[in-house]
Amino acid sequence: MITRSASLDVIPKSRTAFVEQLDEDIAALAESLRILRSRRNAAVFISCLPSEILATIFTHIVEEESFKSYVNTGTPTRRCGAPTPMIVTHVCRQWRQVALECPTLWAFIDCVHVDWLSIMFQRSKKAALVVTYSAPLSLIHCVEQLLSQLPRIKVLQLCSFPSDVNRIFHCLSSQPAPLLQIFKFSVMEGRHLGIVKPISDAIFQGRAPQLRSVELMQCTFSWTSCIFSGLRTLALRRIGSSSYPTLSQLLSALRRMPGLELLMLELPCRNSGDTELFDHVPLTQLKNIALDACTIPTAVSLFSHLVLPVDVGIALNLAQSESPEGFSNLFSVIYKNPDESGPVMRSLGVSLTFQTFRVQFSTSMTFKSEDLWKTRDGDISLSIQFERDTSTTNPTIVFDMCRMVPHRKIQSLFVSSYLHLTENFWHAGSADLLELESIHLKSASIGVGGLIAALQSEGAQSSDIIYPSLHALELDNIDFACDEPQALRDIVIKRAKHGIGIHRLRLAKCYNLMNDGVQLLREVVADVDWDGHSVPLTDPFNGRCCCASCGGEYSDYSDDDDTNSED
Repeated sequence: MITRSASLDVIPKSRTAFVEQLDEDIAALAESLRILRSRRNAAVFISCLPSEILATIFTHIVEEESFKSYVNTGTPTRRCGAPTPMIVTHVCRQWRQVALECPTLWAFIDCVHVDWLSIMFQRSKKAALVVTYSAPLSLIHCVEQLLSQLPRIKVLQLCSFPSDVNRIFHCLSSQPAPLLQIFKFSVMEGRHLGIVKPISDAIFQGRAPQLRSVELMQCTFSWTSCIFSGLRTLALRRIGSSSYPTLSQLLSALRRMPGLELLMLELPCRNSGDTELFDHVPLTQLKNIALDACTIPTAVSLFSHLVLPVDVGIALNLAQSESPEGFSNLFSVIYKNPDESGPVMRSLGVSLTFQTFRVQFSTSMTFKSEDLWKTRDGDISLSIQFERDTSTTNPTIVFDMCRMVPHRKIQSLFVSSYLHLTENFWHAGSADLLELESIHLKSASIGVGGLIAALQSEGAQSSDIIYPSLHALELDNIDFACDEPQALRDIVIKRAKHGIGIHRLRLAKCYNLMNDGVQLLREVVADVDWDGHSVPLTDPFNGRCCCASCGGEYSDYSDDDDTNSED
């Protein structure tokens, strides 16, 4: 008799052979499917592309992914810091072969984990490396191995904790950098930031002949160094008070950079009495200069010693409030020869907040950038930002500044304001902007009453019309009072009688502007662009209108308020 346990171990040979045959058939089918899939993939158009084109496409993918490697926190988006090229090596055999045979594909080392570095170095062969480590944590364990390849690196961007700076500088000084073109180094803010010393002359062993761009944050270099003499770009941000150069040191350094095209630096320079020994420093190739945290006396001292192209873009972030007299001194050294030919200023941009004023002059009719530090991205020729002294600084100072700029033909005025702009402000602008064709007012939920009052005050004669060339209004984020659409309509009719019509009106995100008010305007303005935004200004408790004309609690900042009025 056969027990139950014994019977479980007994499998007829015929059944075993049958299962084995099925396994063999499954394997054969799987192999047939693999071959068919391979043939099908080979027949699609992308598989017919030459390997050179595929390699170019892969390189573009890697470059794009390198720029997307970090979110705002600087954290790598790829798990375990795996190389970006691994994406294409896992698609098919052909792609993997093309990727492995393309050294430049593996030359982009962006926050790669230390375990992958040797593979990247091997597969990139002799290709010049582009190294980007924007996250300090990813750099800690691979500094020595990474910078051992310094002679092969053409772009080097590092971000470090203060505690690791000396170790990094030691590695950067251990070998020359014959291929290096771009060097960016930033130090994270921390309690021990004071230990960060200027980069010494020993960096790259004094040999980096192709270096053209240096950008440093929270650190700086030795101002007597000659290693950076061939620069096209120099950007120093938040360099720390211990590293501020004297004006003579800065001028000496700039003299060694005749090909400089972009200069951006924090400049609360220490005073030095030997600047009179300096002749003018020519920077004939300079396209943009941006100075942060400087004072007008410092800026005046610097610009008085520089010889700049007439079309250079200038951005100044002044450390304190300034008077019209101070700006007069500044503009006199910026525009040393106002009669010589130069770019024509066609637009004036004004940004007014409770703390700061910003004034920008552009050669274009539109502003491409509102960022003080992005003048190189647009047509902004001059950008000045300064702190506002609420007791003395009058918003009309922007028009005082406008009068000091040569070659101006202001046709567009862009105003963004958190302050109430009274009738007097707009009258002051009219006295200087006789060729103004368009006004764009973005008023941060503050009304347009001051502009309307100025336009309503026009006399009966055509000579009394302010802004005689005005034909376009753009109102953005404005709180309308109930009677202001009708008042604006009357203004258009009045100006049209003098042959000074407003032909275009754009209304965006305006409050308390209903459809009937827009229809009134469309009766007298040929082109009215309204986004349909029609949120009324009503008291949530009683439903009554709380705009200024209805006497509600809501109103613009009062003209009697000394803090916000220019009177």
